[in-house]
Amino acid sequence: MTLKNFTIKWEGKKEVIEFEDDLTFGELESILAESVDLSDVTKPRVNLPAYRQAILLKTLRKAPFKVNDLNELKNLRSSVVTDVLRGVLKSFPLSKFLEQWMASFIGDTSDLKIEEITTTSSQESSAGRKKK
Repeated sequence: MTLKNFTIKWEGKKEVIEFEDDLTFGELESILAESVDLSDVTKPRVNLPAYRQAILLKTLRKAPFKVNDLNELKNLRSSVVTDVLRGVLKSFPLSKFLEQWMASFIGDTSDLKIEEITTTSSQESSAGRKKK
């Protein structure tokens, strides 16, 4: 676990935000399980608000507002939360975790031996030869 920090503007002054940049496997799996529905792998459903809120609740350690409180997060100004998310989600991009999940499901796509040779063909005319 490593703590990272960055600053945001809070009530006219700069304040430090400190967050944990590496969750446990179980914590991350739990967040993904609550945020991503793969019941139909051809149409995955992602609940982005749930993912963003869960990441902030699990990772924030120090802020000028109460951490680990969903109601507190929901009542913050959108501009403040956007700045906090921008800093935290650099370490937790959802696309990276979804890619890992899909690799678990389909395997490493580089192992697939797919022929990339294409052949162009045209059918002979079925009308036969024309007589003059």
